[in-house]
Amino acid sequence: MADSKDSTNHNPSHSQRARGTIAYINTSHIKHNLNVFKQLHAGKIIAVVKADAYGHGITHVVPALSDCDAFAVATIEEALELRGLDANKKILLLEGVFNSSEMEAAIENEIDVVIHQDYQIRLLETVDLSADIDVWLKVDSGMNRLGFRPEELDLKLAELKAISSIQTIRLMAHFASSEVAIDSQTKDQIICNKKLKSLGYEYSFSNTCGVLNGLTEHDEWARVGLGLFGVSQLGNDETGFGLKPAMRLTAKVIATKFINAGSHVGYGGHFVAKNDMRIAVLGIGYADGYPWSEYSSFVRLDGIRLPIIGRVSMDMMTIDVSVFKQNLTGKEVTIWGDDVPIEAVANDLNLIPYALVCGIKNRVKLNAIQ
Repeated sequence: MADSKDSTNHNPSHSQRARGTIAYINTSHIKHNLNVFKQLHAGKIIAVVKADAYGHGITHVVPALSDCDAFAVATIEEALELRGLDANKKILLLEGVFNSSEMEAAIENEIDVVIHQDYQIRLLETVDLSADIDVWLKVDSGMNRLGFRPEELDLKLAELKAISSIQTIRLMAHFASSEVAIDSQTKDQIICNKKLKSLGYEYSFSNTCGVLNGLTEHDEWARVGLGLFGVSQLGNDETGFGLKPAMRLTAKVIATKFINAGSHVGYGGHFVAKNDMRIAVLGIGYADGYPWSEYSSFVRLDGIRLPIIGRVSMDMMTIDVSVFKQNLTGKEVTIWGDDVPIEAVANDLNLIPYALVCGIKNRVKLNAIQ
């Protein structure tokens, strides 16, 4: 039952023949989402753009976030790249620095640093501070990751105040479970945060879910990350907030064929055709960022939902296209975005949306659109 008409006689154009794995980044949606968060939170917004703006491409994203009050990234390399894209905006280095050269680079480029360990205070005491620097003292309010314990706070504040080149000290904490507003851990952290607020320093406690769940204080610096890209984190429908997905990941059909009932598809032969069927191979796999998983999800072609069959391989995946009769080679397929919610794909694969967008590899072309 060979598919000779599909795979042999069809001669697609050059543009169709291109492998064409593309992530379209809608910058107008990013601007819209920032405005949503500005309406939800009266205080300042820190746009978190670490990990190449959560896989969306920092060079595309930064101009779309020009109305934020500050940016935040994880590493000094990210901070320096960001400074090259925006010469004036406040930049916050979330993990702080790890040696004297990084501290010097932060000072020279006017990058705020988070202080969460004693050695970082020692660096501030010993490095040649040629200019003033702003620091954010990280307090562990219950996350048990980075930060000083609340009972250490007075001592650490005194040590920082003794360093003359520190211009401003702010406080920072991080919610562990803010996607569940009534979580007992969240309630305990709120109590701790209120005590920190009473000390009179500027502060940043809330992340994206903290804003969406109304946990922010009106005068705090709220840190918003994945929500800027329209991805749900509350575990339910966020359309009530009006957020719009910024990424649409696509791949092209590179081959089609008919297979008989009983045929196996892909590595390990985990999928077995129950009936005669038509399948298509897409030019996307785990080397592009679509994760290998024992679970499977779906894609859409011309608006029709199609199941992924067999195991995803390094460069390809296979889908059931039995509903189509026409030639499909070169057709663009939506992997996620628009009518393929990334939250649904993540749920199907037993993952979180972060793992999908942050997993995009550099051989996927990022195309900014409006």
